[in-house]
Amino acid sequence: MPFFADKKNITVEDLAKMGVNTVAYIKKKIVDQRKMWFIYAAEGTELAYTDDENKAISLAIDNELIPVSVH
Repeated sequence: MPFFADKKNITVEDLAKMGVNTVAYIKKKIVDQRKMWFIYAAEGTELAYTDDENKAISLAIDNELIPVSVH
């Protein structure tokens, strides 16, 4: 991950690159009245989804990513 000395000047592109290969964002959504957990790469690419929160976390970890919850 790059180091940014001046955090006030971080660009949207810089933010998108942070954690691309290390972080998986997990976000709960309601789909057809069912709770679903979607897994996204740091830059926003949808990687997977499941109806089980623990499975979403396990999928991220199994793929050597750090799961982070998005609210």
